[in-house]
Amino acid sequence: MKVLVIGNGAREHAIAKKLYSDGAEIIAAMAKRNPGIASISKRVEIFDILNPDGYARFNGVDFAVIGPDPVLAAGITDVLESLGIPVVGPRKALARLEWSKSYAREVLTENGIPGNPEYKVARNVFEVKEFLKNHSDVAVKPDALTGGKGVKLTGEHLHSSAETEFYAQECIKKDGLVVLEEKLLGREFTLQAFVDGRRVEVMPMVRDYKRAFDGDQGPNTGSMGSFSCPDHLLPDLPPSTVRKGKSIMEQTINSIHKTVGDYRGFLYGGFMSTDKGVYLIEYNARLGDPEAINVLSLLDSSLVKLSQEIIEGKLSKPCFNNQASVCVYLVPEGYPENPVKDQPITIGKLTDSDAFYASVYDEDGVVKTTGSRAIALLSHGLSVAEARSRVYSNISQVQGRLFYRHDIGAGV
Repeated sequence: MKVLVIGNGAREHAIAKKLYSDGAEIIAAMAKRNPGIASISKRVEIFDILNPDGYARFNGVDFAVIGPDPVLAAGITDVLESLGIPVVGPRKALARLEWSKSYAREVLTENGIPGNPEYKVARNVFEVKEFLKNHSDVAVKPDALTGGKGVKLTGEHLHSSAETEFYAQECIKKDGLVVLEEKLLGREFTLQAFVDGRRVEVMPMVRDYKRAFDGDQGPNTGSMGSFSCPDHLLPDLPPSTVRKGKSIMEQTINSIHKTVGDYRGFLYGGFMSTDKGVYLIEYNARLGDPEAINVLSLLDSSLVKLSQEIIEGKLSKPCFNNQASVCVYLVPEGYPENPVKDQPITIGKLTDSDAFYASVYDEDGVVKTTGSRAIALLSHGLSVAEARSRVYSNISQVQGRLFYRHDIGAGV
């Protein structure tokens, strides 16, 4: 089975590694040469993966799996399907759930789906001011993709109404609109799912850490790490939380099926559990990073088989083992605001831990940083504490101008 894996980050490394372990022959399409993916690939093609003209070379693969959100937003699923290549990843019109935050909110509103906070899609400064009159604490969200770093919260990133208005106007200048939402207080959780157009099968819950520094301090990042628990839940959330999150996702998929078409691929729901109920923070039209590393490492079912079932619209229930997982990212000094780049990284011998290469590149056999997240380390255990102890004991094996958070999975 020849499988085209598109993307060159740690998420795609996790996808390729699982497919490879399930017997697939990996054909890799990457913008930069990820050494981890390349090491298990039968064939590697380096090119602009956002360019539709680059994909005719892949005739003959059995199916493709798309990792990164910009590739989905560029409509590469549509391109591959026009070439006769089935894809695990939604078409552009369906991936809009991620690349347009206003669209995701409107889908819930127009179809009576619970999960929306109070929000406003503002297209000018007057609409911004009107919303801020009644909401002193807000989240300001650019409509388009920002690599997980665009959302700003009052009290954390924005410290006055003037700063809030200014940032909202900057978003309007860029995208033509901005999404303003009431600031939610509660416990965040991630729920990811396989989707075959109608059926939604969720994966173990994961919690990630978006702020750069210990104690949830500093700027937002793509994520500094994540953990999952042996029972596939989170310790401070009841099982009903999963049911509510899954219900919101199912209703969304069924609604867009009627108006747009079958959503087939992965769906990521970022949720907040509050005193008033479960709210949707955002949708991603792909697996999370690093959350994909956690869940795919626990997946006992064949990802090749599940991918085929997604494509055929005949998804079965996946099986996951009952271990805990902890993933810690090592990132360049200065990340995310002023990261060092083109610095060498070496990885020594790891014990009870796996390394996933992220935004790095291979130059003459030397792995170097690009300025974004570099290496993800993952360990398992019978408990989060055991997995955490294992992963942190291996960090000294990774050498380079890197830093990491010390509190991923602490206290769980």
